[in-house]
Amino acid sequence: MAASAPKENPTNPLSGVVRPLATAARQFTKSLIRPSTIVYPYERLEDPKFRGKVAVASGRPIGVGDVWDNYRGVHALNIATCISCNLCAFSCPDICIEMVSVAGDDPKHPKKCPQIDYGKCSYCGFCSDACPEGCLTMTTRYELAVTKRAEMVYSPERLHEVFQRKLPMNPIRLERPANEDAILLDAPLCIGCNACARDCPTKCITMLDVPKPTARPGEKLPRRIWKEPVVNDSDCVRCGTCISVCPKECLFWGTHK
Repeated sequence: MAASAPKENPTNPLSGVVRPLATAARQFTKSLIRPSTIVYPYERLEDPKFRGKVAVASGRPIGVGDVWDNYRGVHALNIATCISCNLCAFSCPDICIEMVSVAGDDPKHPKKCPQIDYGKCSYCGFCSDACPEGCLTMTTRYELAVTKRAEMVYSPERLHEVFQRKLPMNPIRLERPANEDAILLDAPLCIGCNACARDCPTKCITMLDVPKPTARPGEKLPRRIWKEPVVNDSDCVRCGTCISVCPKECLFWGTHK
């Protein structure tokens, strides 16, 4: 039977001192040849100049590389193309997005854009996937260290500043699913109030005149405006605003027959 290697004596006081010192000396010697750390925040992984500076003939230093293109970091918002459809806030599972007013041309009808609380955000990316205009997406910015919790809340203007820096962004999903539901109308319930067309963010709803029927003897026609909404399906972003504001619940999700 082969003899086993002698075990170290745990009672030897030198083993607890010599081994850590030897390990530290070995790592220090390696770092003189090939660096294993970066001096953050003065040296950054995503800076191509820094990567070219520290590259050595033996290969890329440990820990140095590109930030992935699909990394989900701080959001970027293009306020100019935002249509205030509220889909980002509606799809957020953490309820960290709030639609707030931003300075616009019309003070009577201020534009509302998303405000994100990164103290609650889980960086799932549902909001950018749901954005029909591609104006809200996630960048590769990973710095979020602050000293006050209130600084974790990014206003639309602050998110727009991130957009102006032209950071790498995740691919934007603009393709519409083939089996997506459409907005249908239950015509007998419609009163032609125009609420759906008025609040539609993309203005894809048009109120068209419908012929007023002739009342039969002894019959009283309902009091209503004889107009009905017609939805331009190609411009509709499926935000559901028209359904939520309809007082008679005559608009609903469904499929065309």
